[in-house]
Amino acid sequence: MASLEEKLIQDVRDGRDVSLERGLLIISGLKTEGEIKTYTQKLDQIYHGFIEKLTSKSPVSLATLREYMVASMAHSLFEYLWNTKPKRCDSNFLLTDVIDAQLDPEVNRKVGSCVGLTALFTVLGLREGLNLTILVSDSHMVNRLRVDDTLYNIDNTDPLGFDYNLDEKDFLEYPSLMLLANVLNSRGIAQERLENFEQAKADYNKAIEINPEYANAYNNRGNIKANQADYNGAIKDYNRAIELNSRFVEAYCNRGIARENLGDHYEAMEDFDRAIELNSEYVDAYFRRAIVKEHLGDYTGALSDFDKVLEINPESQNKVMKMRDHTATLLKAAQTSLNP
Repeated sequence: MASLEEKLIQDVRDGRDVSLERGLLIISGLKTEGEIKTYTQKLDQIYHGFIEKLTSKSPVSLATLREYMVASMAHSLFEYLWNTKPKRCDSNFLLTDVIDAQLDPEVNRKVGSCVGLTALFTVLGLREGLNLTILVSDSHMVNRLRVDDTLYNIDNTDPLGFDYNLDEKDFLEYPSLMLLANVLNSRGIAQERLENFEQAKADYNKAIEINPEYANAYNNRGNIKANQADYNGAIKDYNRAIELNSRFVEAYCNRGIARENLGDHYEAMEDFDRAIELNSEYVDAYFRRAIVKEHLGDYTGALSDFDKVLEINPESQNKVMKMRDHTATLLKAAQTSLNP
């Protein structure tokens, strides 16, 4: 018999109606209907606390708020969550962990990451019928609220994050259901940090099954393949990530490293150049480009890139200086051979 998670993923793939709230609880690791019911009741507790707080201070009726003041309703939910847990940013991404933290009577208990906090706001907002989507970059996630023709961006990691100005060029918009893929991607990252690489790859595969246009999951699956020395397979995943997000700096750098490992130094250089073009402070790209330049005999260029790494990140001195000194020695030897 298929597990709840396997059935959930199949239902999403087949286009069946899926409850985001239930789905997030399932991929948090709940395996029985009893466990799901328990956490649904915990969500009820958070939701009813919000409604009680809202009606106690609002001069208008709840029905009026719901029908005519949708943005105010959303803003009130945002403020309620921040007021109950003002130090809420943490690493939790599973909805069950976020719920438990939100309900903890310790007011200073942290709650969740951008993924976890966005998940909580979204499921509570959907209970109120809010028209919510998610905006995802290579390192962050926020909500988007639509009220008629007006858009509100909501960063759940910032106490001033309701209706804030977002630099949208680095973000892609997805339906709220795609939060399932983001949580699976975060689950894969957690497994990767534990060096459970096959489990990490399985989670990235599931994220891609749910959202075939999720650039981050392709990039992260590519990293697993590169770790397993499947550089051609990794490049295919990085290609897909870049195809989906042409400003994905990390994917360009990762593809450059994979190409470097295959001996395609000039193509690798192009990727590092593009990563730096997109983010002039991206240390890894300068560092990797320096290595390629040294390999190609451009010692002066390599030294320049090593110096840039030290300028941006002085803490890397121990790692970089040994390599820089080696490059300087090669440059001196080359100069001596030309001018004996």
